[in-house]
Amino acid sequence: MRKKRRQQENVADTEAVRIEKTYTTEIRLHPRRVMMTVIIISVSVIAACLYAYRGGLATGGVLCEALVILPLCLTFALFMINERRSGRLWYDDTEYEPFTVLYVIAEGLLFVLTFFLPDYLSPVMIVALLLSSFRNRLLSMTGSFIIISSFVFGLGSDMHTVCILYCEAVIAVMLSSVITEASGADRAFLSVMTASVQFILPLSGRYFSKLSLERTDLIYAAIEATATAIYGVLIMPAVTGWVGRERRYSYQTIIDNDYPLIEDIKLFSADEYERARKLSVLSLKAAQEIGADPYLAAAGGLYYRVGLIRGDKEIDCAMEIAAENGFPEKLTAILYEYQGLIRRPTTRESAIVHMCDSVIRRLDAISRKGDQMESGWNKQMLIYQAFNDLSLSGIYDDSGISINQFLRIRDRLVKEL
Repeated sequence: MRKKRRQQENVADTEAVRIEKTYTTEIRLHPRRVMMTVIIISVSVIAACLYAYRGGLATGGVLCEALVILPLCLTFALFMINERRSGRLWYDDTEYEPFTVLYVIAEGLLFVLTFFLPDYLSPVMIVALLLSSFRNRLLSMTGSFIIISSFVFGLGSDMHTVCILYCEAVIAVMLSSVITEASGADRAFLSVMTASVQFILPLSGRYFSKLSLERTDLIYAAIEATATAIYGVLIMPAVTGWVGRERRYSYQTIIDNDYPLIEDIKLFSADEYERARKLSVLSLKAAQEIGADPYLAAAGGLYYRVGLIRGDKEIDCAMEIAAENGFPEKLTAILYEYQGLIRRPTTRESAIVHMCDSVIRRLDAISRKGDQMESGWNKQMLIYQAFNDLSLSGIYDDSGISINQFLRIRDRLVKEL
């Protein structure tokens, strides 16, 4: 008997490893992310070569400029990948598209404006503020430094100008998080501060280099300071909001009724579709209750049992469907953690979907038996008992859900059901 049980456990472990391998492969290789990373590296190297050409360097100099920037870009790409996998980017399932767009804009803006402005007046603060829309200071600063390095190496800027430009980038990145969170009078103060920094630093670098200032220097510096303050205080918050749309759009697309997979669920079973929608709405409201990602929870609830439409091996089939439809990784993880069969929930959203599904399954079991809830009090007791059992099982120990959040979710489900 023990031998038979051991054989069954070994089969289950082998199946889990096979599914885990499929799942982690999806995390490791993502064509769109690869494409965006290649674009960032290519644009940086091309810009560096163009700066070197503009600076009058020979072919060997242009090649050396590319060889200096290329390792920086490769290291930056590895750092960005690590930040995403560590959960420190603006969106864990990002395809880097917003960052790539703003990076290209920042690189192009600096390249074009340096045709008309002296190097000490290069709009480095605007470049840094552009990249700071992603709320990762180290990533923004590193990206800014790569763009500045391409510029100063290629055009041969003097030491004072180089130091000033790097200082401007550091100050802009530090100010960005304060500006984003500020409002009212604070923003007015920050606009003055941003303009002052952009006005004083370039002129200081100019004076150190030439030991004199001209009237045109003051005019150009004042115009650039005004433009930087306007961007930082008025435009950057809107750009930051645009970056956040990537996450919302990704999940809203796949939970929309027009999404093809929704039609497949409807064709499989109208009852299963209704249950999926019910679980999705409950998960969304529970996530809102504790400040988790409501869009991820809603998508997780909607597709929690999607594997049923293809066969009995629900998790296996769910992984195949997730891969075919290009589901975000966190959503794929929720499907992989279905009912905690292979792995316990590892995120708050996964735990929320599991809780809501557990309660619905208990209610469905009573409904199938033909029993009727005599009052709302009985339903409340059933939910309380379900949560008590889940708490004792320890299934959410790895999810990051606190006791207070657990109880708030329970009370929210009592209210909703």
